Amino acid sequence: MATAKKRPRPAVRRLPVSRAAPPPVDMSATFAALKNLLVKHARHLLIVHDAPDEYYLNTRKLGPNGKPVFFGAVMLKRNVVSYHLFPLYVDPALVTSLSPALRQHMQGKSSFNFVEFDPTLFEELDRLTRTAMASFERKGLA
Repeated sequence: MATAKKRPRPAVRRLPVSRAAPPPVDMSATFAALKNLLVKHARHLLIVHDAPDEYYLNTRKLGPNGKPVFFGAVMLKRNVVSYHLFPLYVDPALVTSLSPALRQHMQGKSSFNFVEFDPTLFEELDRLTRTAMASFERKGLA
């Protein structure tokens, strides 16, 4: 008679010990302040989304794919508020004027992440957004 092989027992998965999560940070003021930077330019652009957690703008010009060109957006995410400014991707020279403090908030080539309201950085971002709009207009994209 053949002996049956014993199957190895599956490893027991242990869940990490849960620790009390810090209370969520209210980033609605940060979102509202960043949204206002884009709202200033909305009359020249198309509003794609205007929700409590997202504000998204396209230009009126069509890109090579036949769709309107993306201009910018503000998104309220779980732990951060993201500010996307597509002209920085199209015109990399705009990034050369950024202060080191604002550059620290940069994620990738054309977006910035913030947790709290910072009037100095938001003022610089406002100037950058105006310059970006002018760059898009010069290139015939807005």
